Amino acid sequence: MKNVLAIDIGGSKMMAAMVEIFFDAAGGGWNFKMLQSVQQELRGEVTETRILDQIDAFLRELGGVEAVESIGVTIPGLADERVWIYAPFSGIENFPIVDELANRYGRPVFIENDVNACARAEWLFGACRGIHDFLWMTVSNGIGGALFLDDKIYSGSQGFSGEFGHITVVDDGEKCGCGKRGCLEAECAGPGISRYYARLTGENLSALEIAQRFAAGDENARKTWEREGVVLGRTLANLANVLNPAKVILGGGVSRSWDLFAPSLNQTFQKNLFARANAGLVVERTALGYEAALFGAVALNCK
Repeated sequence: MKNVLAIDIGGSKMMAAMVEIFFDAAGGGWNFKMLQSVQQELRGEVTETRILDQIDAFLRELGGVEAVESIGVTIPGLADERVWIYAPFSGIENFPIVDELANRYGRPVFIENDVNACARAEWLFGACRGIHDFLWMTVSNGIGGALFLDDKIYSGSQGFSGEFGHITVVDDGEKCGCGKRGCLEAECAGPGISRYYARLTGENLSALEIAQRFAAGDENARKTWEREGVVLGRTLANLANVLNPAKVILGGGVSRSWDLFAPSLNQTFQKNLFARANAGLVVERTALGYEAALFGAVALNCK
């Protein structure tokens, strides 16, 4: 049993929590108790200094470094075991965040791409306990994916597998932060939802506001969320046809509007799925909710 600091660096916010983790022998795995959590919106320029200062502020609010034995951080974008390599949303590049935090606090520090960490948390704490092979997709301000195969994250030849957000889904579509056009991220992440609705209406609204319009009976909002489900469903079916997972899990902020796009997602998923090879497979919403990436930061400490 030990206390750890879990930090989730998102595209528009940072969250942190003081968490007690323990191995539950009776339950057959790791478990945790959330002691206290804090959150801060990220507005304006996101820099290395700003990230480190915010972690300092979080740690003071949560009781200081003396209260924790290790630190887990989920990283948006590309990361290896020590370095935050690249984040399209901010331009942060080759940031040695593990060394910076370890030198400041004198504690072991573990980092991982946020979506990979979400998948690990789902396996340890959520809907994929006892599952050996599954896919995870996060749909939020960006889109990321994780391949959990043979009881571990599949990393790929250079450590960057699972970049589902950069599958091309629309020829010559919206410009993506990666430099290509028509990526799933550019079309179906939160900003992509906003751009599609704006093409229909000329109005610039957030995905949340478009969800509220849907609830009020707005036909263009309905079309926007229906299209969201169609594109996601087709992409996930193609991935499932390649990898034959036991489960497909969807998380991220956009998943809070699950009821708006799940019907078209599920219909399109089943239409494009090779059913004989994937009998009974459906897309499920994460059991960990909106804080899945924070729980992913907790999971990094379970070693």
